[in-house]
Amino acid sequence: MRAPNKPLPQAIIEAAEKTLHSEDRLVIRAYGFISVTEYFMRDFIKKVLLKFNKPQLAPALGMIIKELTVNAAKANFKRILFIENNIDVTNPEDYERGMRLFREAISESMALEYGKKAKSASLNVHTTFDFDKDRLIIEIRNNLPMSRIEEQRVREKFAQAMRCNDIAEFMVENVDETEGAGLGLILSLMALKSSDIDPHFLTISTNYENETIARVEIPFSERYLPRRAREFAVA
Repeated sequence: MRAPNKPLPQAIIEAAEKTLHSEDRLVIRAYGFISVTEYFMRDFIKKVLLKFNKPQLAPALGMIIKELTVNAAKANFKRILFIENNIDVTNPEDYERGMRLFREAISESMALEYGKKAKSASLNVHTTFDFDKDRLIIEIRNNLPMSRIEEQRVREKFAQAMRCNDIAEFMVENVDETEGAGLGLILSLMALKSSDIDPHFLTISTNYENETIARVEIPFSERYLPRRAREFAVA
């Protein structure tokens, strides 16, 4: 990806370099997703992976970070549009009406406009990189919960994606385009599979109150057990 013309502030770049050397957490807050942010995060994850001798994972993780961050920003934009159009997210018929409006509104200019609205409404996306010699954990949080309808659709997409071996197979099975056909999710899961990483290590959850979390765990050593594996071990 070509470097954007407008770089991030030097203070952010210096903080990232300090985090890289100290193996501390780096947290990036945004209200939308622009090219400068994407370039910065792709570059940072390359440096993290190179530090731990896993550079081959950079293309897959760069794509996954983009997809999950864009999804989180879109979720915030969607909720703003729903509020503006008096959409009841608990009502299936009203939700479908809202999704039709959202699909019609999505554009580059919409992303800029609703990024400003998200900032005014304090609806943000926090991307956290937490790493050490044993693992890399990436979390993308947006400070809105999923509705029950939205969570059910995500679960259905996960189930469909896990049954498929590639994107073509997914598209044949998945004819529901309500949430953009779930291509971001299938791309992310396929990227993990192609990198010999268990796709179950990507999870999406909500507390139904104030946030939704997408989480990816990448083991760097055999002694590290991702959270899902630890939960199964206890069960």
